[in-house]
Amino acid sequence: MKALNSLPENFATNQQRLEEAKTERYRALQKIRTLCETGRRSLVVPFLMVNLQRNPALKKIRLWQLDAIMFDVSKYIAVKTIRRMRETIGDQSTVKDGYADLGWALADKDATVRMTTWLYQLLEREKLTKFDLPEGFPLAMLYSAEPATAEQSN
Repeated sequence: MKALNSLPENFATNQQRLEEAKTERYRALQKIRTLCETGRRSLVVPFLMVNLQRNPALKKIRLWQLDAIMFDVSKYIAVKTIRRMRETIGDQSTVKDGYADLGWALADKDATVRMTTWLYQLLEREKLTKFDLPEGFPLAMLYSAEPATAEQSN
């Protein structure tokens, strides 16, 4: 009988923990907004990496939320960028694009390709970086915008 009596207590404790985690995520997102508004966007990723280690609740921050705050874009644009990242790396996970979060993007050593590709595509979309082929790159024709003619490919 004791286990049944403690059920409401466990539920209340779990609800309190969930609310505390939600508050921590909100505070982190507010800090990220402040960093971006004060021209310190480059500190967002270091801030997250340090705080993810001490506060696992931050792993539930969704990637689209970060994008929307960091670059002032709509949820639609942010989710579209996540979808593009997943297509680029051939991601087969069952997580829906709008639910992709930091925990998913950094799940293990192999999964970090999700985070790095997403970050790179954000930079490309915002025109903060540009992909340039090195001089004399032997496969440059694979990256050209124009289709190669039969004469060029021989």
